[in-house]
Amino acid sequence: MEATIESGSEHTTAPRQTNRSTATSRQREMSTLALPKVLLCDLDGTLVDTMPVLADLATEVMVGLYGIPKPLARELYLATCGLPFIAQLEDIFPGDARNREASDLFEGSKPARCGSARMPADTLAALVDLKQRGVRVAVSSNNGRKNVEAFAGSADFSFDLVMGYGNGLSKGRPHVQMVERAFGVGRGEMMFIGDSLHDGEIAMVEGLPFVGVAGTFSKESFLLRFPGVPVVHRFAELLDLFESKVAAAAAGY
Repeated sequence: MEATIESGSEHTTAPRQTNRSTATSRQREMSTLALPKVLLCDLDGTLVDTMPVLADLATEVMVGLYGIPKPLARELYLATCGLPFIAQLEDIFPGDARNREASDLFEGSKPARCGSARMPADTLAALVDLKQRGVRVAVSSNNGRKNVEAFAGSADFSFDLVMGYGNGLSKGRPHVQMVERAFGVGRGEMMFIGDSLHDGEIAMVEGLPFVGVAGTFSKESFLLRFPGVPVVHRFAELLDLFESKVAAAAAGY
């Protein structure tokens, strides 16, 4: 239907504007991503907002042991986050004899700083929603195994698999292979969500669909490194990327 616009003695026609809210609603209902069978979730900065606390701790450790300026220490930590801290230190200070001491100090201080961290209510609700739709949910973190298990044990959610750093395991191929063995799924049936560029690189190398969580890194940083990758600002926004519940039910989820 067209609306008539009158200007002086001339008449022109123009399309009637559509209702923007209706268009937005329809876009949300459109299927963007298929539900994975297994969702691998990074922990710090993704499920819990602990990255500022960890950045503060890492900065204190690096300033105290290496004597570098505080702004530089924080910048270097954030630039390499996603790796185990010992690997970050080896990347920042290659072969430095102080790296092990610094790592031990950082890891030993984590429980007191982050032990009380809990998932936001909307994150928890999103996880419950996904599980009700048949998605298995796994934690995949380079935080120490004991810390990750302690988090999972105090969470008001039953994760299907909890994986941390240690005992030969780390975020990346070892965790992906564990998921393959535990659930009998292929990599195309998994999805990885994380807040670091390193998480995106893991997904790319291992052939996993990936969703970035902006915060530690900007949305623009993710898109510059991984053009076209979906990026959310809160974990709960992940639900908006998936097909509607009606479509999911029709597909057997």
